[in-house]
Amino acid sequence: MRVSVVCVGDVMLDVIVSTPEGLVPDDDTPAGITFAAGGQAANVAAWVSALGGSARVVGPISARGHGPLVVSAMRSRGVEMCGPRVDRAGAVVSLVENGRRSMASDPGDTTWLTRLDPADLPDELDWLFVSGYALLRCPTPWVLATFVATARQRGARVAIDLASASMIEAYGPGKFRELCHSLQPAVVLGNDAEWQAVSRGPAGSGSFGVGGRTVLVLKHGPRGATFVIDGVSDERDPVAGPVVDATGAGDAVTAGYLVGGVDVAMSTAARCVGMLGAQPEAG
Repeated sequence: MRVSVVCVGDVMLDVIVSTPEGLVPDDDTPAGITFAAGGQAANVAAWVSALGGSARVVGPISARGHGPLVVSAMRSRGVEMCGPRVDRAGAVVSLVENGRRSMASDPGDTTWLTRLDPADLPDELDWLFVSGYALLRCPTPWVLATFVATARQRGARVAIDLASASMIEAYGPGKFRELCHSLQPAVVLGNDAEWQAVSRGPAGSGSFGVGGRTVLVLKHGPRGATFVIDGVSDERDPVAGPVVDATGAGDAVTAGYLVGGVDVAMSTAARCVGMLGAQPEAG
């Protein structure tokens, strides 16, 4: 049965700058530069589609500047695009050096978060993925909560990614924890820094979900991942393979887990880090 996933969050232009020899201060640096669609929700949706799932993104859509390029790139990956219209699309610049990356992000026009429409949800879906960036930037959380509640009424389980340790600190860890809890997630995902920011360590993360049965996914980067299911930790080493670019590996883990569970999550992450960029190539 084909898994149906709706992803809520940013859709951005991803400018990937690869400098294998590092940047040269005050001089020209040989580099490989590519343009692609990006943003956490877009990345998760692209991998869901590549894994055979049905993927839809609810996010900002712009007819100006690089907006049409981003929408076209997502559709070429089999992802359905819908959501509020905005004047200015966001962009992220990823600097890749020796398999590591640094990012500079411009979210663009974020007013779309106040205009979420439950009509953009299909009648039936398996998962609603909510990017933590959307949660952290939304000035009207009740709008997002209503959207999520509608998805649950249509049969969806909710997955949340914590997204950004620095943004959680600025937002207020307790306040953010309460917001996440109110959405009744079945799965919460985050890297080590994000878990520390939101709960001062994984041991304090039991406040998520309902009845203590929320699956917790702790993404450790090059050290693999831990999946806490029914209170039991399943620690996984990375799947062996080449490391070209770590961009988007965490989003690949998310997509893999939603489509096929722990094993698919780890194999999809390995597939992602073995190529340049955060999304699979268009089919």
